[in-house]
Amino acid sequence: MTKKLQIIQETLQILGQSDKVPLKYEDLKKIMDMYLINEDKEKKIKIELNSIEIFNIKENKCKNDKNNKIRESIICDIINNLIPEDYYNDNRWINLKTEIIKFLDELKSNYKNVKCVIKGGRKFNYDFEIIFDGDNKYIYKVEWKSNAECINDTPQFVSPMRPSQYMSDSYEEYYYDMWLPKLLNDLDFDMPNKEDYIKQIHSTNPDCMKFLQETYYKGCNTSSKFTNKKEDIDFYIKAKKISKLSIESFIKNTDLNYIKLTNYLLESQKNKYYMLYKDNKIHLQTLNIDNYKIISYIKKTNTYIATTETGFKITILLRWKNGNGIAFPAFQIS
Repeated sequence: MTKKLQIIQETLQILGQSDKVPLKYEDLKKIMDMYLINEDKEKKIKIELNSIEIFNIKENKCKNDKNNKIRESIICDIINNLIPEDYYNDNRWINLKTEIIKFLDELKSNYKNVKCVIKGGRKFNYDFEIIFDGDNKYIYKVEWKSNAECINDTPQFVSPMRPSQYMSDSYEEYYYDMWLPKLLNDLDFDMPNKEDYIKQIHSTNPDCMKFLQETYYKGCNTSSKFTNKKEDIDFYIKAKKISKLSIESFIKNTDLNYIKLTNYLLESQKNKYYMLYKDNKIHLQTLNIDNYKIISYIKKTNTYIATTETGFKITILLRWKNGNGIAFPAFQIS
C-alpha cells in the first residue's frame, strides 16, 4: 500500500466512510490534502505576542535550533498575513514587519502576491521558499541568519553532511576503529556493531549511541540534562578530548577532495539569497559564486583552509554536530 493510499483510507475511516466508497480521484485528493493540512497545523509552532522577544535574546548553543525555528515561523507567518492584527500595536512587531516588507521589495519589485514556505532541515540548503505571483511566478531560495549583517559574520554558511565523501578516507570508520574503543574503555558499554554504527552515525540521535549521547549531555553544563555529577562531567571532558585528537590526527593524514567539494558549494549556493538579521534590521545579501571555486588548500589542526579562484579564503572545519565523538559528523564551512 502506498503512503498516499494509506492516508486516504485513514481519512475515510475518520470520516466514518467505507474505503470502498466510489469517490472520484479529485474528491480523494481534497480529503487527503485536508488531512495533511490538519497534520501540519498540529506541528506548527504556536506564536504569541511575546514570541517576538526571540529575535533579540542572547543565544544559548543548546537552544539555538529551537530558537531559530520560532524565528522562522514568525517570519513566515508575517509574510503570509497570519499574525493577529492587534500584535502590530506593539512596536517590536510593526518594526519587524516593516523590515520584512523592505526585504521583499528588494528581493522582487512590483509583485502582486507573496507567499512563504518553510523548508530547512537536512533535506534543503535553505530555510524558506518565497514565492511571488504577478504576471509570472518567481520562487526565491532564502537562507535565514541571525545576529549578522554580512555572510562573513556568520559561524557557517553551509554544513555538508557525510563529510568523508569530500576526503580521501572515511573519518567515521577511522573514529570507530581507532578512537571509539578509547572512549568506552572505562564504561560498562559494548562497542556497537560497526555496520549499524556507519549507517546511524549521521543522524542526530543514533540508536547505537543513545546511552553515550545521554551520558555526554549529562556532563555538559549548558545542557538541560546536566547532572553536575563528577562521572558525567569526566565523560564529557574525555569525549571532547578524544574527538579533538581524532580529528587532528585524521586531517593530518587525509586529503581534501576539493573538486568534489567545489561542485557541492556551487550547487548549494546557486540562486540562493541570504536574509540577515542584526540590531532590529534585516539585510539582503547574495554570494559571489566565484568565491567558492576552490583551487588549493592547506591543513591546520582540525581544519582545511581553502583558497578560491578570487583569492577568497574558506575555512572547512570537521566537527561533530550532536556531541563530540557521539553523533553527526559534518563540515562547518565559513
